[in-house]
Amino acid sequence: MRYWIFWFVFNVLGRLPRPILYAISDFVAWVGYTLYGGQRENVLANMRQVRPEASEKELRALAREVFRNVALNYADVASLPHVNASDLLDKRLILHGIHEHFLPAAASGKGVVLITCHFGNPELVLQGLVGLGVSALALTEPLDPPRLSALLDKHRSSVGLEFVPVSVGSVKQVMKRLKQGGVVALTGDRDIEGPKQRIPFMGAETYMPTGPIEVALRTGAIVIPSFCLRRRERVDAHAEPPLELERTGDMEADARRGEMLFLERFEKWLRKEPGQWAVLERVWDGLEKEGSGKKEEEVGGARKHG
Repeated sequence: MRYWIFWFVFNVLGRLPRPILYAISDFVAWVGYTLYGGQRENVLANMRQVRPEASEKELRALAREVFRNVALNYADVASLPHVNASDLLDKRLILHGIHEHFLPAAASGKGVVLITCHFGNPELVLQGLVGLGVSALALTEPLDPPRLSALLDKHRSSVGLEFVPVSVGSVKQVMKRLKQGGVVALTGDRDIEGPKQRIPFMGAETYMPTGPIEVALRTGAIVIPSFCLRRRERVDAHAEPPLELERTGDMEADARRGEMLFLERFEKWLRKEPGQWAVLERVWDGLEKEGSGKKEEEVGGARKHG
């Protein structure tokens, strides 16, 4: 049933004009917030950690914004086969730091790990960068049934990027791409697949992925943090200066330090606009139960290899 719901959304609703598709998404977000109490409580718990000073009314407003952003992100995926990269770049993206930080790194030949998070709509930014001649590989979270992953990744790859589910084989692709000087997009704000460590984040420790930093350390790739803010149909995209990674020979400690550097930067954005954090899972507790049937398909972290 889940597969056919997504099939209908992507093959039927995705053809609608964007204002109509977004209006439907707003309604779906309202239904989801109202009916799915487990996810609603997860988001509220996350918002309490991010904004401990907020009133319950303010927290619920932020949680509704999270649900809207999740729904709008899926709407954008559904419509991808009917847009082109130039239109995304010219009409929907406002770029900051791309020419100063990201493009020089991509041209260096060292390989680039574009490390981002589930904040705003980073995937739309990636799609738009195709209009600048950027070719990137992004890993996604494997879904059940596998044909659902294939459906989503087919839509995501329609503009010109390559999206593949996390597996041993796809991590080999990541390593190869980086060693060849290519660009790989990974997320560093949620424990999905691969190596992880308990790391301080927004005032409390929780498991965070260290895989993106590890692959950069193993390949010598440049790590560019990227954050974006959704402004309804448009997205403000920010590429920041590279992370300065230490290579002491202790991979676990070096990866931890690198991930902490990334999270320090992300915290600044998250404190400003927590409603942009499109995560429906509880981040700071119940970690062992997160993967039991309530997974949300995302651009994923890398599994440890080699």
